[in-house]
Amino acid sequence: MYNIPLGNQYPSYFVYQTGYYDYDLRNSQGQFAQVTKAVLDAIIGEATAIDFYNRLINAAPNQKHKDNIHHALEDEKIHLQLFTGLYITLTGQQPVYQIKKEEFSNYNEGLRMAYEDELEAYENYRNAYLLTQDQYIRDVFFRAMTDENEHAIRFGFLSMSPS
Repeated sequence: MYNIPLGNQYPSYFVYQTGYYDYDLRNSQGQFAQVTKAVLDAIIGEATAIDFYNRLINAAPNQKHKDNIHHALEDEKIHLQLFTGLYITLTGQQPVYQIKKEEFSNYNEGLRMAYEDELEAYENYRNAYLLTQDQYIRDVFFRAMTDENEHAIRFGFLSMSPS
């Protein structure tokens, strides 16, 4: 007579469902701490990149360069939201962090720094992806990892193209 749902209507990895990871990850020796640290490191990296790219856009010589940096900036904002949601899911708390302000003396130096930072983030996300078998956690790191690879390619091309 009535359609009564049997259990949670959201998938088990729904972002703000705190407590889901209590049994699975917390019972894996050290894995929960490693994953949580990787997520917090990702949050710091993404927030730092957002600050950096906002300043790099202002130094860009033309619209083509600005558009490519803006594309990376928008992706980094999405990553920050995803990692923040994941951190809240894992810990039940808002992340507390401070960005690392990266300085550059000219646009070309900024591009080189962005390129190197994107490659480093790619490697970090790949390593974090391999830490767990949890599909939602892996999906978040995989998305960020593939985007960071794309950003590195974009910054590499920008550094070779005439300003």
